[in-house]
Amino acid sequence: MAVLRYDGGMISKLTMMHALLAVAALGSIYLAIREVQRRYISQWRLLAPPTLGLGVALGLAVIQIAAGQPGWPFIPLLLAGLAAGWVRGTLMRIEHDMYRPTVAVSRPAKLVLVWVALAVGGALAVEIAAAGMNPRPETVRYGAALVAMVCAAAMQGRALALAVRLHRHFLPLQKRQTSHRSNRRTP
Repeated sequence: MAVLRYDGGMISKLTMMHALLAVAALGSIYLAIREVQRRYISQWRLLAPPTLGLGVALGLAVIQIAAGQPGWPFIPLLLAGLAAGWVRGTLMRIEHDMYRPTVAVSRPAKLVLVWVALAVGGALAVEIAAAGMNPRPETVRYGAALVAMVCAAAMQGRALALAVRLHRHFLPLQKRQTSHRSNRRTP
């Protein structure tokens, strides 16, 4: 079983962390595809793919920081990705029917979520492939971690913006429904 070892500036070979990140990346891609296929928006399905993707990006950032790469670029990229995703989520049109909300965007626009999840998975694939090379292309690994961070943060920002918008829409409906029920019960 491989363990995370530090050997003079590089992380040695493949680690258990790579395996866990691969599972998380595959989960993010799978759930992003499922979200695109569905008509209605589910709160947990909205937040699951970006959360897994952000876990992958943070894992790649930890690997790079442990390898001696500077950690400060991850923070502005995280913030830029969150801002871009938030803008995207607030500009998306949401329609509400009698049961649940639906995102009213074209099929190609929905597929952007899948492509961003695939970019995070691709960045992890680059990291895994480069970890086995000798000599290791450190700048390629570092660049892949940075790309994963901005993509995962954009997915997270979009999901948070949509979740806030859904909550704002359904909160008055829930209050109205609760007050309607309490009015019926009083004789």
